[in-house]
Amino acid sequence: MDKLTNSAFPPPLNVTGGILAGGHSSRFGSNKALFSPDGETLIERAAGLLRPLCRQVLVSASHANAEAYTFLGLDIVEDLHSDCGPLGGLEAMLNRCTTPWLLVLTCDMPYVSSEALHVMISQAQLSDALDESLPRAFAWQRAPDGSISPFPLLIKRSVLPQLREQMRHEHFGVKAFLRTVDTYYIKTDSAQLLSNINRPEDWQGQLI
Repeated sequence: MDKLTNSAFPPPLNVTGGILAGGHSSRFGSNKALFSPDGETLIERAAGLLRPLCRQVLVSASHANAEAYTFLGLDIVEDLHSDCGPLGGLEAMLNRCTTPWLLVLTCDMPYVSSEALHVMISQAQLSDALDESLPRAFAWQRAPDGSISPFPLLIKRSVLPQLREQMRHEHFGVKAFLRTVDTYYIKTDSAQLLSNINRPEDWQGQLI
């Protein structure tokens, strides 16, 4: 991971967690958030990563699948606008968020580690200590090929007006949005860390 990071810092208490779980899972064949390859659903794993780090954890869900997540005991946030993809879920959670930062996981990235989330939070702490205005988001970059992964994402609540302006113009790409908000990309050499599951056969076994 990036040499600038220092994951020894304790996580601050001014972070809200968010899980994106409102997708259709069309390629998966069923709701992949509830996929349980090892006795724990993917969404339970995501919640377990966020709970120790965040004051509150939100679940972004569509109206169709919101009820399926009530067993988590978390706040369910339905999209404010339909068919806007992950950006719509991000908007809804930023709108509900009451802390300066929102830490977002998708339900289909089971190989994200607690260490990686600590790294992101530590970067935000360093950033806030130097300049509270920049950067406004932290995401990931695969070191071998330079490709960007918009999630996991740590993003400031203050970007909400800018996000809504992009949505007003019907631009719903998360990567495109991150290019407009001074995003800092943390590099990783791990191919598994940022991989996601779109089909049951994508499951690679033992979690890291």
